Amino acid sequence: MKCTKILLTYLFALILVTILFNPHPVTAQNGTSFTTDTGWDLNVNGALPVFTVLSSHENFSSDGQDQFATRVMSGFNPANVTFTVDAPTQNGLDVSAIFQINHHLHGPGVQNSGLFEGRIAEIQISGSFGTINAGKGFGVFNSSSIGDEGSGMGVGRFAGPDAADATLGRIGSGYTYANFNPRIIYTTPNLNGFTLKGGLFNPEKPGGANSGIETPSPRLEAQVDYRRDLGIGSLQVWAGGLHQQVDVLEDDFTYNFSGWDTGAQFTIAGLTLTGSYSETNSIGADGLIGINISGGDPLDQADVDGTQWYTEATYKTGRFLLGASYGEGSQDSITTDVGSSNEVTNKLLMGFARYSVTDILTLMAEVQTFESESQANYSALILGTQITF
Repeated sequence: MKCTKILLTYLFALILVTILFNPHPVTAQNGTSFTTDTGWDLNVNGALPVFTVLSSHENFSSDGQDQFATRVMSGFNPANVTFTVDAPTQNGLDVSAIFQINHHLHGPGVQNSGLFEGRIAEIQISGSFGTINAGKGFGVFNSSSIGDEGSGMGVGRFAGPDAADATLGRIGSGYTYANFNPRIIYTTPNLNGFTLKGGLFNPEKPGGANSGIETPSPRLEAQVDYRRDLGIGSLQVWAGGLHQQVDVLEDDFTYNFSGWDTGAQFTIAGLTLTGSYSETNSIGADGLIGINISGGDPLDQADVDGTQWYTEATYKTGRFLLGASYGEGSQDSITTDVGSSNEVTNKLLMGFARYSVTDILTLMAEVQTFESESQANYSALILGTQITF
């Protein structure tokens, strides 16, 4: 209740500032570009978000009491900078090299060792035939669902009072994570509003390097998107799926990662409504392919049935955006030759607000409650800022 009152006060102040001082919309900058005399282009863009998270976690302390924490931390997207090198067009082909470097803010008890990683390192080739992306980059399955406003530029679910590195957004409480993996993806040109994207991905090997597990073929992921301008607004609809085989040699047991998803987003004036739903096999309530964040052997999720869904509404006026979303991730209980999984349901309710102070500086507020059988229930008030360049 206290967190809710604080958030409402904060939002009210933002609305007053918006109405009185900043009635005009803004257009974000799109990085910094350099062009050589020979036609090569270098584009640099990125974002640096920082959040202060005040959270209360039920029965978390060793004495059985609730634990309150204040942390300065990363959000769902850590700090990042992306370099894109575009070669001059030749033979009808546009060829680019794309690299992204990411930095995560570390948790308590650690000094000067925030995680650095490279999420993207790929070649992009485009022409009249469409686009090919080869290398490490974002996945396909559930990728449009991850475009939600709430967690996309916020925090969403996090692991606990001592959370470190990037948070989970709506992973496990709305969608399966389209992780950054080595892959080869082909995307068609726009075909009267339709685009089809499909790819071959490095297969996930549960538990990592293991001679007792075989993944003989790549994971297949595909998605079809439809976009249409309705005059009064716009509509996007998508549907997709994935499939991968896993052989557990010692138990003579074979199972699959598989799933399907669908979603839609409708925008009219400043109002945007988004909904997403998916069903998966061997991907449980944590929303991660091949690993289990709630502990235990990753094989515990073999053949488990999972469901992810969320709904979101946002309204944008001038420099101010206000939104709310609710979602769940769940799995059934199952026992197989290689393990057992429990029934789990994750529930995340979020309210959020954003205010664009300048073209690159955004102030953010988020309030949330999370309930689950796999970690302590908590509520949180989050204030943050981000520079986007």
